[in-house]
Amino acid sequence: MDRFFQYLQDEYVDTLDIPALQQEAMDYILSGLDPHSVLIPVEDEQQIAERMQGSFSGVGVEFTIYEDTLVFVHIMEGGPAESYGLMAGDRIYAIDGDTIVGPDLTNDMVTNKIKGPVDTYVVFSIMRDGLPITAAVQRDFIPLKSVSGTRMYGPMGYTKIERFAESTTEELEAALAKLSEQNMRGLILDLRDNPGGYLHEAVDIADLFLDEGKVIVSTKYKDGRTQTAEATGGDDYEDLPIHIILNGQSASASEVLSGALQDHDRATIYGSTSFGKGLVQEDKLLPDGSTVRLTVAYYYTPSGRSIQKPYDGADLPGEMEGLIFQSDSGKVLRTIGGIEPDVEVVNDTTRSYFWGFSFGTIDDFAFQWVDDHRESIALWEYERYFDMVIVNDGMIYEFLDYGGYGLMLEDLPSDQLSDLELMLKAAIAKNIWGFDAYTAMLLDEDPILKEVVKKSTGTLE
Repeated sequence: MDRFFQYLQDEYVDTLDIPALQQEAMDYILSGLDPHSVLIPVEDEQQIAERMQGSFSGVGVEFTIYEDTLVFVHIMEGGPAESYGLMAGDRIYAIDGDTIVGPDLTNDMVTNKIKGPVDTYVVFSIMRDGLPITAAVQRDFIPLKSVSGTRMYGPMGYTKIERFAESTTEELEAALAKLSEQNMRGLILDLRDNPGGYLHEAVDIADLFLDEGKVIVSTKYKDGRTQTAEATGGDDYEDLPIHIILNGQSASASEVLSGALQDHDRATIYGSTSFGKGLVQEDKLLPDGSTVRLTVAYYYTPSGRSIQKPYDGADLPGEMEGLIFQSDSGKVLRTIGGIEPDVEVVNDTTRSYFWGFSFGTIDDFAFQWVDDHRESIALWEYERYFDMVIVNDGMIYEFLDYGGYGLMLEDLPSDQLSDLELMLKAAIAKNIWGFDAYTAMLLDEDPILKEVVKKSTGTLE
């Protein structure tokens, strides 16, 4: 292959970008093998590593680009930006002396300028209330939480795992301890939209809920090798009722955890069938700094079933054909293509369609509304926000006019109107307290979660 590319470089009539051609060739080869083998370019490697390590080096701000201008939306409590006096609503017109105002400004450009090595400084040129301010902020490690939304719903504890990163088990144990202090009698573990991550984290979490010696997952390689992970026991949550929520984007490590607990009758699975990614990847670093992520094995749940959905060229479908798998209690389990729920709970996809696709407009409107009311909202308390703030008819008229929808309030069906009120309220919360506040606001009105809370509470003795 090296001789082929050398020949192209030496003899082809026009100038060629040989490294780019080599990457295209590798992309093409890997994409034809299976859905998950991939080449990771050098420029993407750091971002992926940060998400999985659970932190990055920055200053602790959430920002938006509003009318060609960088604006800080939320300042993380206890982060470097707060300690150096940065404030929500600050307009940033230069970073390290480089002007960053204009139509070509992007989120990636801003992120790349703010991030940097720990203990180094980034200098912001700020416009605040019409006055120019300069702030040199020292970068530090900023946590990227993988466990969120921890709270109680009646006797049921709830928490969501966003992905399986290096810190996930530690974060979950902290969440479980917090819920236990509030007399949790059962746990709802939300794995919706969780794409997976580190297998060992899924194994460690399954171990929290399983008795000693219970198989968690088996990994089988091409050469016949099999690696099996088993629970060690001795944890405080081996008798805690578990209720897991999945959807079609719950994949890989999410399915390993769900499959282990379902096979051993330790969890009731709600929602819809998961993604179906039961392939094991290993990373191989190449000399240019890029990484080949190559599929090297299959995952199998404790009962022996595969998580992987069929794909062209796979040996697995024939291997699984005709086999019947059972949980410890004898419940028949799905054999191929994700984890099937014990209780199907699906959302009404006809609701929120219009407003869901209009969220960019909703977010822009909410930012402008917050920006116009910063002095009064400085006294608002997040804990009282949902009950205190009312989205009235006047605000909805303002939004409909702002979005140019050509609609009147009277044109909206009651379900669309209630959805719009919720999304406006959540977007305003996001522009005051950050993205976590937005997701928490929507979670409280999540119809699937409400149904799972109802059903899971009904199982308690």
